[in-house]
Amino acid sequence: MRPTEHSYSKRGFVMPMVILLMVVVGLSLSLSLRRMSTQQLVVNRQINAYFEHHSGRGLQEAIGAWLRQQNGRELDEVLEEGTGKAMDITLSDSSIVSIYLFDAQGSMLSDLSSVPDPQVNEVGLSLRTLSERVGPREYERLTRPFGPAAISIHTAPPVVIESIGSAVAGNAGLRLADDLLLRREAGEELTRQVLVESATRAGVTSEQRTAVLRRYATDVQLWGVVVEVRGGRGTSLGRLLARYGGVTLIRSSSSRRSTGNAMEIGAFYTWKDLGIDSQRIDPADLY
Repeated sequence: MRPTEHSYSKRGFVMPMVILLMVVVGLSLSLSLRRMSTQQLVVNRQINAYFEHHSGRGLQEAIGAWLRQQNGRELDEVLEEGTGKAMDITLSDSSIVSIYLFDAQGSMLSDLSSVPDPQVNEVGLSLRTLSERVGPREYERLTRPFGPAAISIHTAPPVVIESIGSAVAGNAGLRLADDLLLRREAGEELTRQVLVESATRAGVTSEQRTAVLRRYATDVQLWGVVVEVRGGRGTSLGRLLARYGGVTLIRSSSSRRSTGNAMEIGAFYTWKDLGIDSQRIDPADLY
């Protein structure tokens, strides 16, 4: 029996309704999956934040205990030469946690809120001088928002040392910067006494020398910490599984002479998941 025009009309009406229903179901399912995915991302983010916070706290305690065992020795005397490794910790599952420390005070302090009022202009002029010598991206890499106002003359890039020298002592400061960089390149240990001698030889005045000693640090307080976790058994044996890092203060204890404990660690300014792909960690990655 041939279908009538009425039956064709009914079919023509039903098909768009079926397609519309499929679209609605598809959109609802997509929205539900997206909502579930978003919720899972929030949960994962909360879990990671919790882990990173508590691993940072635990690491602070571990490094503090290790520092107390050094009996007054300076950090550069006890860290593994070339790598900066401080120690290895073996976990219950045989995984190895390796802790590395490095000088993270080579950049300029960009946040002036913690700088004493009489020194704000001095620090601000150094920052302005640096900004005139480098581009915006490099300026960001060479500055930090926390820590001491002084920079480490052991690791600061030449442009940082030169900018500070120029800001606090003009041409004499530039001569001082050149002398310090030559001594550093020659492998000479840069002590406070060497800094004073170089300033005198460069023609820095007594007033300028006071500023120089404030802005150039020979005793490092701001340290970068990198933690690597490697598998201890099975297919993950020796394989890098995770890498975290942050920045903290490690300062000489006021009771050093009476107790022999030279250093104490403060809270971490930052603590980040660094991933396992980077071959080299720049201090700017931790700020």
